[in-house]
Amino acid sequence: MNAQKHIEKEEKSSKKKAIKLGIKIAKFIVFILIVVWIARQLQKSWTEIVQYEWSPRFGWLILSGLLYLLAFLPTASFWFFSLRWLGQEPNYWKAIKAFYFSQLGKYIPGKAMVVLIRSDMISGPKVRMSIAAVSVFYETLTMMGAGAFIAACIVLCYFREHLLFSCMALAVAIVSLVPLVPPVFVRILKILRIGKNDPLVQESLKKLKYSSLLKGFLLMTVTWLFFGLSLWAAILGLGITPHPLSVALPRYVAVVALAMTLGFAVPISPGGLGIREAVLSALLLPYFDIILKEPSNLTWTVAPEAVATIVSLVQRITSILAEVGLVICLFLGSFIIKYLIKKKEER
Repeated sequence: MNAQKHIEKEEKSSKKKAIKLGIKIAKFIVFILIVVWIARQLQKSWTEIVQYEWSPRFGWLILSGLLYLLAFLPTASFWFFSLRWLGQEPNYWKAIKAFYFSQLGKYIPGKAMVVLIRSDMISGPKVRMSIAAVSVFYETLTMMGAGAFIAACIVLCYFREHLLFSCMALAVAIVSLVPLVPPVFVRILKILRIGKNDPLVQESLKKLKYSSLLKGFLLMTVTWLFFGLSLWAAILGLGITPHPLSVALPRYVAVVALAMTLGFAVPISPGGLGIREAVLSALLLPYFDIILKEPSNLTWTVAPEAVATIVSLVQRITSILAEVGLVICLFLGSFIIKYLIKKKEER
């Protein structure tokens, strides 16, 4: 009898070890896929950009990358608050780290990798993975809905020549924001059978309020403002003198918001690749057609069409390098902290 129990115990232990090994292998494969896709995007963008003549100002380009990273901080904070509203008890630092790590997952086609990476990193004794996954959907739709709505309003007020883009942004805003109305969000998750095996998911969703959506919208407004500032720094990084920030910032915010939300609306496009650059180029072309004729920019001999393309590609490269650099810093920082804690405990 004891021998039988011992055999069963050994079998269970072997299964657990096999599952753990399988998970580690799967994570390694995901890591390799992310590295490959990021390398491909950088290579493709760089191949296109070297066709043009331009002189980078690295100080402004670094600032552009930093502003891009800062833009995600309100969004990451909103995701943390969403988890709290859903009855979870995440650690803020762990949530921020999981958020930024998961951003690399968007470069895998399908956009599901962001949800998987973030849910896996934040889950633990105080955070259920199923509820974490639901919170990622909630945060992402809030960000895209707010961005599309802000872009549509700015375009309608200032740039009516781009009415088609405004209509597209309004469509994305409606598709993103309507599902976030608490009763609608709960109903959609039921239809999609998300969390069907976890009764606590449905229970936690009842804690979402209309005020949660309003708070998210306000935080996302700050996010899109910083994305606009990142584009402004990228333009300066090319040696172009743009219009005063107080005048041009609405355009920058609208351009980036439209490009990113429309890129998000195409599931098969990893990180909005191609879509984002096309929208950025189209919306920036009339702007560069004007400012390149000003005395401070007469040294530029490249056509406005090429400049618009260069800016879109430079921002893509800058944003990818910023995300990769931050993830490396977070990884090394966590490793060093764990090492120091371990050394302290050994003393």
